[in-house]
Amino acid sequence: MRGIQVCVLLLAMASTVLAPADSLAVVTVYFSPDQVATTVATGVTSDTISCQGYEFTYTRDKLFTGGIGPDPIGRPVRITWPTGIEAQYVTSGPAPAKASITIRRVDGAVFDLTSFTAHLLANAGAGRAVEIVPMLNGEEPLNDPLVFDVSGNYGMEFSYDTTPNPWGSTAALTGYDTYVVNLTLDFALTALTLTDASVPSAVGDGLPGAGALVLAPNPAGSRVQVSFAGDKSRAPSRAEIFAADGTHVRTLDLGAAGAAAWDLFDDHGRAVAAGVYHVRVQAPGEPPVTRSLVVVR
Repeated sequence: MRGIQVCVLLLAMASTVLAPADSLAVVTVYFSPDQVATTVATGVTSDTISCQGYEFTYTRDKLFTGGIGPDPIGRPVRITWPTGIEAQYVTSGPAPAKASITIRRVDGAVFDLTSFTAHLLANAGAGRAVEIVPMLNGEEPLNDPLVFDVSGNYGMEFSYDTTPNPWGSTAALTGYDTYVVNLTLDFALTALTLTDASVPSAVGDGLPGAGALVLAPNPAGSRVQVSFAGDKSRAPSRAEIFAADGTHVRTLDLGAAGAAAWDLFDDHGRAVAAGVYHVRVQAPGEPPVTRSLVVVR
């Protein structure tokens, strides 16, 4: 389903410092001819455009001379908007760099990178991977980027979404304000789905018709109270906590009161590292909802 902007009611719980507890999520699907891009900035080796509330900064090998003289001629672009966004490996100039596409919201708010398709513009061979670095407030919460295998040849495409996949999954790319997509050769994004769950909504204050999931304090340094505020007869019985990469960290029994304190230790009694964690609950008869928690050390 390309080239349309659809509104889907998703009860995506984000942390109080990241996004409102409730949202009318807006899912934006790129690319199609009706999506007009506006140039925001032009740099020495990159350009920035905006479209439908998002900005894209992508590398261009503009200083390339072709070996035929001293003057830069730049390398030709093979995939142009709105077919996709091409990123070129910067081969010339004082700072050679990977091909890179940086995605952010125009208003700076958090969003999810739900799915993408990478199109190879050079032979990658075996063992090559797209690296995605999620960022929040100018920092990298994860120790390592998420990797997505693109072992293949020129023209091949590789698609990834939230489905569990040993070659890569976007499930952990939620609740960040910037995503940097890197590859050590030319590539293009030819399909992209971004989910904005930060638009305020008036449909309750948490779980549908039931109540709200509260994390306090957030950020947390030593302990956080996980609690359900609402009809206790519909309160979830437990909370599942996951690291940003999707690894299960801890299960909390919320009991009849619908609340429990998390001491920031995992199920094995080990203190968790600083970073972003996701707390998921599910009320009876309702879909699961998640809020994000920032752990500081």
